[in-house]
Amino acid sequence: MESLILFILIGIITSIFNKMKQPPSNKPVRQKPIQTASPASPEPVGRGRERVERERTGRREPRSYKEPVKEAVSSIQTRLEDKKRETESTYSSLQKQEERYSRKLEAHQNRAKRIRENSGPILDFKNEDDIVKGFIFSEVFGPPKSKKRHHQK
Repeated sequence: MESLILFILIGIITSIFNKMKQPPSNKPVRQKPIQTASPASPEPVGRGRERVERERTGRREPRSYKEPVKEAVSSIQTRLEDKKRETESTYSSLQKQEERYSRKLEAHQNRAKRIRENSGPILDFKNEDDIVKGFIFSEVFGPPKSKKRHHQK
């Protein structure tokens, strides 16, 4: 409670000093410009004017789209061919990469197979000492006691 009163007093004092530091603003107040109503123009502006004139006359002008369509088709066709070449090149590079990786995988598998065939068993349990070694190795290489399931204090 006492700390809350202290914070309130500090806030009041700082706000008083901040108000004293700020000089009264003598800036001129900027007024918004007064808009006068403009007379409505009888003719529409831009494309609307042409449409209104065509509607009055009742006839339409024929449009010639053949040349722009041919240009658009040729540009689309060139872009398509470029994309096709690009995809073919990426496909061929990916095939080469796949062949390299498959050769590496085969080499690693052959090496692992040779290692498995050449190495004998790590422990042979032929006598009692080997069984004791097995228990010792299980304690050494196994999880720590704190990670074991039934070990809780």
